[in-house]
Amino acid sequence: MAEEGLLNTKNLVKTFGNLKAIDDVSLSVEPNSITGLIGPNGSGKTTLFNIISGIYSPDKGHVYFDGVDIDELEPHEIWSRGLVRTFQIPRLFQRLTVLDNMMLGSQGNPGENFLGIFRNWKSWRRHEEETAMKAMDILRLLEMDHLALSPASDISGGQMKLLEIGRALMSRPRLLLLDEPAAGVNPTLARRIFERIAHLREKLGLTFFIIEHRIDILSEHADKIYVLHEGRVIAEGKPEEVVNDPHVVGVYLGEG
Repeated sequence: MAEEGLLNTKNLVKTFGNLKAIDDVSLSVEPNSITGLIGPNGSGKTTLFNIISGIYSPDKGHVYFDGVDIDELEPHEIWSRGLVRTFQIPRLFQRLTVLDNMMLGSQGNPGENFLGIFRNWKSWRRHEEETAMKAMDILRLLEMDHLALSPASDISGGQMKLLEIGRALMSRPRLLLLDEPAAGVNPTLARRIFERIAHLREKLGLTFFIIEHRIDILSEHADKIYVLHEGRVIAEGKPEEVVNDPHVVGVYLGEG
């Protein structure tokens, strides 16, 4: 059974027809850690994230966040508790600026209801100013403040990944689920993304649970790594232990 952490899953099972995508998965993510999740394609990594974030309900088992059972909550309820996820392909508003995309991620955003703005102009204006300042602070942490007024469509793939993380930070998360934050970018940018993640952990006291195929880059920053294969956890431990585990090596070479 997994030890107690900020996030814990207990004996999770999820099936789709005859396919058991998640098979009795128990794991723990410690506060203020960077925890990795690796495994071959089709091993169940994204399905696990979908269960944790409320997109799927488990057939069996439970998900606990900060000691509270959340597996029956809706995604927006889980998000409001401080457990926030990003996706492998950034879901940005391409025609809006980087700053506008950031501001849309803020909790308590009053939206653009004209009547509400008219009746509460001062309150709305103050909220917008505070949100913009917060967004700029986060963009500075990500070293992207110089791009604040650029359309999202004009920034690079790596910058889009960082913007997705930055927008998630606007909701004041305690734990971020990152689904392949370095996918599709060159090794230099991938390392920069992980350096920013480590910086955010240090500066903001955040916790990260990260799916990543680039095991070498993940291993440079992760405190612990879990390995999924055919829906089951087959190894866990420090990066150097996991990458040298014969079972893990066999799975990645197609022998496990």
